[in-house]
Amino acid sequence: MENIKTSIVNYLKDNSFMDKNMELGDADSLTQNGIIDSIGLLELLDYISEKYSIEIPEDMLVPENVDSLQGLTNMITNLTK
Repeated sequence: MENIKTSIVNYLKDNSFMDKNMELGDADSLTQNGIIDSIGLLELLDYISEKYSIEIPEDMLVPENVDSLQGLTNMITNLTK
């Protein structure tokens, strides 16, 4: 799980969504903290789909799954089982 979280944070930092020195907690909201907007979220989901060779079903595209590190990690873990 830590590898998934690290991968997501690195993506956000490498693509200028986050400052290189910024810390992000597992439950921090990506949208409410101004880290990512709707277009950025689509780009992040594309990255996740490609990196983990998964297709994210529409019914999983809810804030609980896509708006925090923990939600994204849980979703990826469930889809890669």
